[in-house]
Amino acid sequence: MWRHMTGAERILEVLLTRRSVSPRRLQQPGPNPDELDGILQAGLRAPDHGGLHPWRVIEFRAQNREALAWCFEQEKLRRDPLASPSDLKRAREHATRPPLLLGFVVSPRERSKIPGREQWLCAGAALGNILAAAHQLGYGAIVLSGERCFDETLVRQVGVQPGEYLAGFISVGTIAEAPPQARETLSQDVWSCWQGNDLAGPDNLQPPPDQPILPSDRMPGS
Repeated sequence: MWRHMTGAERILEVLLTRRSVSPRRLQQPGPNPDELDGILQAGLRAPDHGGLHPWRVIEFRAQNREALAWCFEQEKLRRDPLASPSDLKRAREHATRPPLLLGFVVSPRERSKIPGREQWLCAGAALGNILAAAHQLGYGAIVLSGERCFDETLVRQVGVQPGEYLAGFISVGTIAEAPPQARETLSQDVWSCWQGNDLAGPDNLQPPPDQPILPSDRMPGS
């Protein structure tokens, strides 16, 4: 199909066909070292105000997965001391099943003039590029967070430093079973047009009565 597409059309096709693929639908092999390098290089191409690179990844290689599985199991027990053997087995599999497993860490630069919210947006854009690059190479990928990403003990065990945030775990591998097709369509929830002609003039720049001013939520590191 792509042989008859222009470069721009191929890029758009990659973005429009990307889907998150559950780790249960992934199998070996995962990306080789050169492919992983390219995937992470794609992350570096994300918009980055100030060139801060406020993110990094931690690779969990095969020889260390059993140790990570133990960490996941212990985190599950801290949350639920009565967890069943099947629950603990599932927690361990989250560490051992993915062919490639990466921790995605957001590292806001607190002493920078770049607002924290912009640094988080940069990290999110980088994560999107990483997932899209994996898809372009023919792999399935997904990022999963959950309560374990907020467990202080686990976060410290995997090497996240003070002032950093474990955003999630990225699983990448060969697709064994295709995920369901997405059904999202553009709607007013994601696309609207500003009706500037409703304003009487520059002195009347206030939100309409039915659109109250929203609080300025500040993300961590902002």
